[in-house]
Amino acid sequence: MRRERALMQVHIGVAEMTCGAGEAELRSFHGWLQADRQVIRSAAPKLGTSEKPVPGAQGQMIDIVSLVLSSSFSAASLAGTIAAWRATRPHQPVLTVRRPDGTTITISNSSPGETARLLEQFTQEPEHHQ
Repeated sequence: MRRERALMQVHIGVAEMTCGAGEAELRSFHGWLQADRQVIRSAAPKLGTSEKPVPGAQGQMIDIVSLVLSSSFSAASLAGTIAAWRATRPHQPVLTVRRPDGTTITISNSSPGETARLLEQFTQEPEHHQ
């Protein structure tokens, strides 16, 4: 019997920037992800908005990159991708990573190793105790 780990969805946003600058950084990050074959195969990045659509309104400002992480895409892989992209930015943006359950971590001046450790803890399935 084969047991597969469930896919995990995460949303990555840019903290503490004006809307236009934050969207530009997310578009850059999304482009970086799209250029990485491992990411495309294992994480399915999409630009999006954290706001619910309002009927009849214009589209919302892009404020997240959504990733559906497969079991073949490790926290270390995601951390390496984030660290490599942040290293290309003139002012390394602070990123927030959020799970659908609301759990959030912030990646700021973390080393790649610290980022990997944070993401490893973050991507562990939450334990449910009763």
